[in-house]
Amino acid sequence: MAATIKPSETRRRQPDFFKKRPKEVNWTLRVWTNGPSKPPLEFVGVDWEATSRFGKVENVVVTDSDGRPLFDRPAYHEAPNINAVAWGRDNRTGEIKIALITEERPHANHPEMPESTIPLKFSQVPMGFLEKLIGKDGIQHLETKRFAAMREVQEETGASAIRGVSRPSCPWHNPSPSFVATWSELFFVEVDLRQIEKMRTERTELIYRAEYITVRELLARIREGQDEEGAILRGCTSLSILMIFFSCYPEFWPK
Repeated sequence: MAATIKPSETRRRQPDFFKKRPKEVNWTLRVWTNGPSKPPLEFVGVDWEATSRFGKVENVVVTDSDGRPLFDRPAYHEAPNINAVAWGRDNRTGEIKIALITEERPHANHPEMPESTIPLKFSQVPMGFLEKLIGKDGIQHLETKRFAAMREVQEETGASAIRGVSRPSCPWHNPSPSFVATWSELFFVEVDLRQIEKMRTERTELIYRAEYITVRELLARIREGQDEEGAILRGCTSLSILMIFFSCYPEFWPK
């Protein structure tokens, strides 16, 4: 069975593993100690990681079933987080509506203009990290996943009344198992569309719009790849969880 090991363990098992490979194949840590105009320090085949409260990135080496090193790649570990489909029924028509938030994603380049520095806007479902709360014992604890899902929906879409929370039978999602090691928790949150307030403005995310749209409009935007204002609907996490949602609620699919 394949597994992953640290570069240091790789060098112990196969000392010349990194040297025998083409230079451009190895994952290399470059550190600029004197600014971008100076040559960086380069490290190949060493254990490294970058961490923050949102998770960590580390380098690992994939092995075959006999433990022989095959190739190295970074592994991303996200902090505990949720992805949610927020939905509700139109009080007048009974039609199902789905929440989309539009948020700037400055680190994504433009597929047709990769050198452009203009930040792209993506439409997506609510998602976020679990927050730490002070418990009765005075110690910080992570909020529950269910509470986090409701909080994110309320904060990101303006929903002030939650009618119900459900989960699929397999309630997890991996956005890209080729390099993401961890899983997101999936929730379906039904809201009362009569009680949608203005989105909180003190949030630090670059969210500038939240809306509830019909399933037909959602499908039209997915087909076109963007909405009328240019917000892109090509984020794999959102599209994946929406597919899971409709597979659980096929009656919501337009006839």
